[in-house]
Amino acid sequence: MNAAAIPVPVWWLIATATTAVFLMALIFWMPTKRLKARMLLAPVGMAAFATARYLAEGMQPEQVLSMYSLVVLAFPLGLLGRRHELARSAVNEEQGGLARESQWSIAMTVQFLVVLLAAICLWLWLV
Repeated sequence: MNAAAIPVPVWWLIATATTAVFLMALIFWMPTKRLKARMLLAPVGMAAFATARYLAEGMQPEQVLSMYSLVVLAFPLGLLGRRHELARSAVNEEQGGLARESQWSIAMTVQFLVVLLAAICLWLWLV
């Protein structure tokens, strides 16, 4: 499989769908309006990073869109089933709580990193 085998318009649809999944999941999971606003802006930052890579490294649009799509999708998948722990950690951090109480559990960290690593490996396989 190669990212170039999928037409650019289809990659745009995939990127739009993965952004929608990200927003629906993470905005729903966040307990406060401030945290919801942060999640709303996260895809903008990821898109800016992808655009910078596209311009600086001369990547093909398919490569950039596939990278963006997989990373954006990795976030909700990596946190799947961890809504309450994520919300508790986020609220504690927002309220200036102890750093130790704001940390993710080892299981949540491992789950997130495994999914993120799988997304990166999948992207490397696609390009």
